[in-house]
Amino acid sequence: MVLTMYVRIKSILLLFTAAIFLLQVGCSGSKTVNQNEVAGQEYINGSTAGPPQVNFETFRDQGKLAFIWDGRLYVLNGDSGTLDKLSEPGKASKLKWSADGQWLAYVNGDNQLQITRTDGTEFYEVAGLKESMYNAPDFAWSPAANVLAVVPDVKKRDIYLIQPGETPLQLTDVYTGASSFCWALDGKTIAYVDTLPYDPNDPVNRVDVLHKIPAEGGEAARLYTAEGAAIRLAGWQPDKKEVLFWLSPGHSASAMADGLKLYTVPLTGGKSQAIATTLVYPEWLTWSKDGTKLLAVAGSGREIWKNKSLSLFTPQTGSCVNLPQRTDTVRLYPDWSNKGDMFCFLEAPDLSNGNGENSISNWRQARALGIANADGTGARPLDEAGTGLGRPLWSRDGEHILYLKDSIVWLIDISGGTPVRIVGPFPGENKYGYYGLISWGDEIAYFRD
Repeated sequence: MVLTMYVRIKSILLLFTAAIFLLQVGCSGSKTVNQNEVAGQEYINGSTAGPPQVNFETFRDQGKLAFIWDGRLYVLNGDSGTLDKLSEPGKASKLKWSADGQWLAYVNGDNQLQITRTDGTEFYEVAGLKESMYNAPDFAWSPAANVLAVVPDVKKRDIYLIQPGETPLQLTDVYTGASSFCWALDGKTIAYVDTLPYDPNDPVNRVDVLHKIPAEGGEAARLYTAEGAAIRLAGWQPDKKEVLFWLSPGHSASAMADGLKLYTVPLTGGKSQAIATTLVYPEWLTWSKDGTKLLAVAGSGREIWKNKSLSLFTPQTGSCVNLPQRTDTVRLYPDWSNKGDMFCFLEAPDLSNGNGENSISNWRQARALGIANADGTGARPLDEAGTGLGRPLWSRDGEHILYLKDSIVWLIDISGGTPVRIVGPFPGENKYGYYGLISWGDEIAYFRD
């Protein structure tokens, strides 16, 4: 599973020009940093005088952790016990793992999309990224192959498929532009949203259409048409039978910020089903490993510190139920264990009656870690983790949870005990995003499979 995790929310501006091609650059920027070289570095005002301090032994066999440190890209490899530096100084962001964990895609300081092997032996960049990707969809790896889907932010935004070292292939022939897209979990199909030609004097009534298209190329098929509404894709069901999406009536950005209804629609076409109202954050949706259950953070309102709870959707029955939680609290950032029998989450007080700066600051410091059974029962806190936490993620071995606290990535045993520092504290100032959103991803990405 590829998991993206945000530590700091930054405005990343990236524009694909129409000419997209790959240029092999080489691997001179890669360097393996051994444990002795890391040991003994002193922290100065939240930074270090050298490479990041990491805990090789505790992270052993827990997967791979990619992160940005003083503008450089590193990978802590729990399988090999190494720390590899993959880039020289300069901004890097939007770290994304390939399905096999052998490749990383990211955006560099020049707003160019780059692809590198995690051992540094191969390195490619997508040339021509000179302007902004502000209004373009993201890029995404196939869940089943080393193929990257990208959408250039040009006048006609089609989907291109890129294999490392190969010439990009145009997949779609859209009307106006693919505004969002997502891969099927078998990597054989891509769903995407296109807007039909419309009167520029009447943009509210423009029509979005949800399509599917074979990843190997071919004819696109319509799945759903939204008259006078925007479609934002949320992903595929693991059984590949339905696609999830949000619907924004009138293409309202304000309505999207305050939460939209989440729907599913069959790949054979037909009637859609509403699941819950959620904010438009894909990371707040998490499927159990067997694909039978979806956990979602439900609730309207752009402020994440109030009116948020967890809902459990079961596609086989079509049921969606609100899970039990303590009164006057919110629950955020759920993540399933590998077995699918438990999940973790963050819990904090519901701040419905306070929006002041001090109230929000105190709320941030009150976020605590909890775990529960798959049906929401048996919830208990992991008090040893402390408070003031960022998004938790279950570890590869299923016995630990990673989380962020005080700009440090920690690992804690779910049976209790003292948390152990994995890497950090990260240099620089902590930043908080849109209406309290705290995520990993721009600067940290965890690969656990």
